[in-house]
Amino acid sequence: MIELPVEPSIAGIGKEWFYVDMGANRRLVSIIVAVTLLFAVIDVVWLPISTISLDPRNFGRLAKAASAALAAYLIGRLVLYRLRDESSWAARAMRWAADSLIVLAAVSMIFLPLGFVSAIFMYIASATQVPLVDGNLAALDAALGFDWRSFLETTNGSPPVAWALVIAYHSLAPQVIGLFLLYSAVRRADKALEFVALLAVSSVFTGLLMAMFPAAGAYAYFDPAPETFDAFTAQAGMWHYSELLRLRSGESFNLFVANAQGLVTFPSYHTAVGIMIIYSLRSLRWVAAPIAVLNAVMIVGTLPEGGHHLSDVVAGAIVAVVSILVVRAVMAMGQERYQSEQAATAR
Repeated sequence: MIELPVEPSIAGIGKEWFYVDMGANRRLVSIIVAVTLLFAVIDVVWLPISTISLDPRNFGRLAKAASAALAAYLIGRLVLYRLRDESSWAARAMRWAADSLIVLAAVSMIFLPLGFVSAIFMYIASATQVPLVDGNLAALDAALGFDWRSFLETTNGSPPVAWALVIAYHSLAPQVIGLFLLYSAVRRADKALEFVALLAVSSVFTGLLMAMFPAAGAYAYFDPAPETFDAFTAQAGMWHYSELLRLRSGESFNLFVANAQGLVTFPSYHTAVGIMIIYSLRSLRWVAAPIAVLNAVMIVGTLPEGGHHLSDVVAGAIVAVVSILVVRAVMAMGQERYQSEQAATAR
């Protein structure tokens, strides 16, 4: 049986906002807010001198999403208040549902601004005339003994293998959603916030690398014949390409974030997030083990289905490891300070 420590009612026991461990969660929130402000400042400075303009619909869509999250949070609080003295199984079940809803809503309200400003940054950074580095990445792959075209033909030659790689590659979004739902269900706001903090820190490293080393991807560079990848999806590794060309053309671009494409090729963000999901589930061995297998297949799938160079994958893995170490270091420093303050208070 899979068990994850379940906290007592997070929102209904008089604690401030939705924190389980106030000190730890404050540090996690601080990381997320700091990264969000960093992207926001860069966007505000860079956007007016770029070719990108923000579609007015962005603000209405963002307001609706924030309003929905706030409404969910308030509904959860109301349910807890109305059922505070009830002890029936139905009341306990409803309080659990309300607590879970509050965690999900609160984490969403923190994640939404981060996702919005980081998406804008990725588009601004892609609207550049800096030469693409795919040739350098392909040369680096060759130096490592990796032939992307040969690997594509080999995996394409086995439809079951190609099918498994496609399914695994496209499992990332459901995995992220499922992770948030899991942590909300067991009322672990701390775990959800840790994962958002990892996404935040990794976005900084990813954004920096993609701005410095823009790439279009292995499909765009090698231009393989259609029959060499017909076991994969029709637009494998090329979903972003027309959007990238428009951004690099120097023409005006009207950005509606809800329709944004994933433009990051170097480093592979699929790889980074896949590794960070496994790390996030480290306390759940029976969940982490199958997810680790799935994500190992997904990382392999980033090559033929995602159209990544091997160098992209290696860089994505490095981004994940460094991001984990950064978050752990910040948390450790905060914990030492918290313990020192507690010891001083007890004297």
